[in-house]
Amino acid sequence: MDDKIEAVPFIAQEDSPKKKQNRGPNLLLGLACGLVLLDLGTRWVGSHRDILPKWHGQHKDCGLPSTPITEVREPGVVDYTLTLSQAWRNPDGGWWRPMFVGNSETPFETIHAQEGDIVKIHMFNELQLPWAIHWLGLDSGSETWNDGSAGVTTYPLLPRANRTAVFNTTGQWGLKRCLDHVSVPSVEGNYGTMWIRPSPNRERPYSVISDDKQDVQDMLEAEVRPHPVTVYNYQHRQAAGLIAQLQAEGHDPYCFQSVLINGKGRVHCKPPQLDKLDGKPLDTYGCVPQASGAVGYGECKPSNGDYEIIHTDNRRWILLQFTNTGFEHVWRISIDNHKMWIVANDGGFVQPQEVDVLHLIDADTIHVMIRLDQPAQDYAVRFYSYSKMQSIQGFAYLRYPHRRMGQTIGEPMPQPKLENGPVNLDGTVKKGFVLQEVDKLAPFTPNKPDQKADLTLRLKATGAPDPVNPFVTNCSLNGAPWQLFREFMEPVALHVKEQSSEPEPIIRNLPLGSVVDIILENDLPVDLPFYKHNNPTFKIDWDTKKSFNLENPTYGYMHELPAGGWLALRWKINRPAATMFTVYKVRYFIQGMQVALLEGDDAPWPELPKEQRELPHVDFPIPPRCGIFD
Repeated sequence: MDDKIEAVPFIAQEDSPKKKQNRGPNLLLGLACGLVLLDLGTRWVGSHRDILPKWHGQHKDCGLPSTPITEVREPGVVDYTLTLSQAWRNPDGGWWRPMFVGNSETPFETIHAQEGDIVKIHMFNELQLPWAIHWLGLDSGSETWNDGSAGVTTYPLLPRANRTAVFNTTGQWGLKRCLDHVSVPSVEGNYGTMWIRPSPNRERPYSVISDDKQDVQDMLEAEVRPHPVTVYNYQHRQAAGLIAQLQAEGHDPYCFQSVLINGKGRVHCKPPQLDKLDGKPLDTYGCVPQASGAVGYGECKPSNGDYEIIHTDNRRWILLQFTNTGFEHVWRISIDNHKMWIVANDGGFVQPQEVDVLHLIDADTIHVMIRLDQPAQDYAVRFYSYSKMQSIQGFAYLRYPHRRMGQTIGEPMPQPKLENGPVNLDGTVKKGFVLQEVDKLAPFTPNKPDQKADLTLRLKATGAPDPVNPFVTNCSLNGAPWQLFREFMEPVALHVKEQSSEPEPIIRNLPLGSVVDIILENDLPVDLPFYKHNNPTFKIDWDTKKSFNLENPTYGYMHELPAGGWLALRWKINRPAATMFTVYKVRYFIQGMQVALLEGDDAPWPELPKEQRELPHVDFPIPPRCGIFD
């Protein structure tokens, strides 16, 4: 006889008065036993997940390109409303201060889109000062009035005003980040990210990392839920006071109090085992003395702010997107007990590179795939500054699902031990660990630059003492500083053919269709990150090379100019557009190291829409001295 399974209904019966029992202890005992069994099961799964059957995510067709069926959709319109305002915040637990926030958050939440979407960002300015938002690494084509570069492509957005920026993401993808392009709100909390997921038809490098089809599919699924990681060096003082002290005493604003990871962090004072940096003594914040002797801060007081938690959610692979949203430090990034596969930079997919330590320069973005095959626990994600000005550390945690023992509710999260990990406190990498090779990130899909340049621009990153204020340096690229007041003037894009008789930080006569080289020299003893608006460039040479790399050079938006060295970049002008070429360290940025580029100005110029030409603005005469802070 075949075995039969019969469903027996449960019939609730009232207890007889004579046999009424107290079931409370039994229920509590059963609940306790259930929790114990659940905990034991979770622990066993966490420690044996590498030998368990891979039931989840099974697909018959795992070839490239591929994408989970439920995630494929036709390109559409993504609308996002962004209100900029000010609020009191204490992100590192060490100091309350006003910060600039987007939709009441800093950083504001990530905007999600798919390659091919039209993204519309509806912006409202609730601040008491003008504001313009620029998205780094986002190509606006010829419609650069959406670019957000005040004084070049648009007027700044006045208080209580609003406007909409529209971006066509066709042909571009990746994690983009934004900043204010008028003054300094971005060093006071005004930043956020946009994730544009690549088209399913775009070629991926995942099969180079693993020939296991399940691994490849898991990496594709990791794109659905990536983890943006913003790295932000944070100061307790407001920018207005810092700039005033720069002008009055020569205080250089390179000393920071904490590192915020996705807006979270805590104050870590100078480690006792580190006394000097590059031969110079350090204060309690880990900063070298100010050259002018100015004092910006008192003694460091550690805080107990929260660390960011990156949840793995029982996945086998995770996509982390590290982006440097600060304006000062280069970061050396590592994850305890985990290697990282670099799969993309801000220019697209690259030839994969397996490393222990990332080298993340200012404003750069690096996408990494990480295999999640370690025992279930928390693993420190370490952010150590690589700087001659300050030694500072920040942390986050990569968390596998597990039960955390010995931590009382309400107690601060434990700080990882500084001596663990592959990076020393001065940012150098310990022996036996692999550091990212910055100049070996060739595009995964072959992409050669044009073999010959039609035009060469020779620029020099330099600074000259201000004739009036000895504490101010007039920085420039073509000999003429980009003063802050230019952000409030009529945009250059509105009067392309007009040229001043005085030196100005604008480069004209860049014919449409021409291949342009920038040869950039550095007069300063510091590495400087540079960024060209609107399209990536090829890094074809720098001072350690002997000949141009025209076969497989690095391709991206951000490139680092060596201290006292030089750099060669190449791109082709494919459409008329007003763009910029700028440094990305705050003290050089605000002191004028920027230049506008009028690309394709020999061709018919795109007409700005009426609503852009008629944006409310303030007209004022040019200051007679044209000083940096006039």
